[in-house]
Amino acid sequence: MRIAIDMRMAGTGEGIARYVEELVKNLSVLDKQNHYLLLTQKEFDLKGAPANPNFRIVKVRSPYYSIAEQVRLPREISALHPDLVHFPNFNVPLLYRGRFVTTIHDLIHHVFPGKKKSRWFHRAAYRATISSAIARSAKIITVSRSTADTITKTFGVPPEKLSVIYEGVGDEFRTADPDAVQRVLNRLGIKPPYLLFLGVWRQYKNVPLLARAFDILKERGLFGGELVLAGKIDPFYPEIKKEVMSIKHANSIRALGEVRGADLPQLYSGAAGFVLPSLLEGFGLTGIEAQAAGVPVVASNIPVLREVLGEAAVYFDPHDLNDLAKRLTEVLSDKDLRERLIKTGRQRSQEYTWEKMAQQTLQLYEGVLGRS
Repeated sequence: MRIAIDMRMAGTGEGIARYVEELVKNLSVLDKQNHYLLLTQKEFDLKGAPANPNFRIVKVRSPYYSIAEQVRLPREISALHPDLVHFPNFNVPLLYRGRFVTTIHDLIHHVFPGKKKSRWFHRAAYRATISSAIARSAKIITVSRSTADTITKTFGVPPEKLSVIYEGVGDEFRTADPDAVQRVLNRLGIKPPYLLFLGVWRQYKNVPLLARAFDILKERGLFGGELVLAGKIDPFYPEIKKEVMSIKHANSIRALGEVRGADLPQLYSGAAGFVLPSLLEGFGLTGIEAQAAGVPVVASNIPVLREVLGEAAVYFDPHDLNDLAKRLTEVLSDKDLRERLIKTGRQRSQEYTWEKMAQQTLQLYEGVLGRS
């Protein structure tokens, strides 16, 4: 089989980039028979991936989310004569007529359309593109059962067209060296204890609720450490930063911005607790990474996080400030609860590996092409 994989996001640090990088890295270990065409705009380093002559990088000139993506990319792909194309996101060119599968990670843009310039245009383009991708895909991969159910309800997609393939967590999150943890924390200027949040500052991430709950803990003298917020501050949401930094104990908040991937295992490992306050997620990878690192997780009581994190987390109502403050207090003060969360969290994280994800994706490719 000649399989093309859209890797134009590789090297950007985005969640989709991580997904497709891990997919290709693990396919290069698993699959020595099929031929892969990796569509990219720039060089990238798949660290740890063995050399595989069946994997070839093909440069394309169509940027992500661009007019060229819609007009030029279909021609660039068709010229390669692939049997199948895997698009790791919903932005499948409307004019592409070959066989393809699509990974749809979530419907966050459907629920929270965003605040970009020309909002009406972006919303219309999003809805047209995702509707087309869903209708024309030979198979749709989703990263959770919750997302699959939402796609079925929203777009009327028959369940048999959807395949749930969970994401994975790398071994580097399971084996952080204490000395390395201290070095990273020293470089970032962080002193334990601290609570950790990791993610982009957008509406659905619910960061202001976390900040206000942290303020309650500080005001009551229940936690002497800091709240570390790691992740990009979206410039389209200045009101989120303003609200977060308006709390009484804002001087105990550390906003790190984006943290390089190599530092994440250490940043997780040093935390007293990890908080995932989202109103919506497609999978909740950061929660699994925190569990793998041996950190107690406090998460929103939403279906997808219940599905993925299981009983190895403490849950709260993402609309209830006092409930979050209460759950944080429990996790920080109850030694037996902390030990249980650490143990069960490590066990839960073992269920999610990138190798398993790649193996199931390969089986899906073969099934679509009738070669299983």
